[in-house]
Amino acid sequence: MGIFEEHYDNYDLDKNSDYASLSKKHLVIEAEHMSNALHSVLKYLDEGGTDLDIIRGNVMDGIYESRI
Repeated sequence: MGIFEEHYDNYDLDKNSDYASLSKKHLVIEAEHMSNALHSVLKYLDEGGTDLDIIRGNVMDGIYESRI
């Protein structure tokens, strides 16, 4: 069993996760938005960005977009 499966089982995420009731399609959309937000933050940091307000804005945009 891998580390992710062990975590999933230990915390009974099938029942206890905020995402347990979502469809696979919705979960994929959610993951794509969050992945895009993370890549945006990493790109900004790689380009020398240091403004925490911009980083926070990218993260919040990812969270907001994933919940639409």
